[in-house]
Amino acid sequence: MRGCLMPPVMRKLVDVAAAIGLTAGVVFVIIFANSFLTARGGSAHGFNTWMAFIQRPDILGTMILTALVTIGYVMWQQGHRPRG
Repeated sequence: MRGCLMPPVMRKLVDVAAAIGLTAGVVFVIIFANSFLTARGGSAHGFNTWMAFIQRPDILGTMILTALVTIGYVMWQQGHRPRG
């Protein structure tokens, strides 16, 4: 984000939110597409299945924890790279 001045922590939080959103989107595509392949498929059924899945606290916690660990690891790796 070149045109927007933000503190580094805020930038990392935006990265975490983007990772969570992308994960939720990928899961939506998988569940939604799968609903058309099952006998009781349809778009409403696929959306309802995704919504029930994505609202589970364990799923949300896993997505948030994965995004935080990934961003933390990338920050740690960038801090240990040789300059030059």
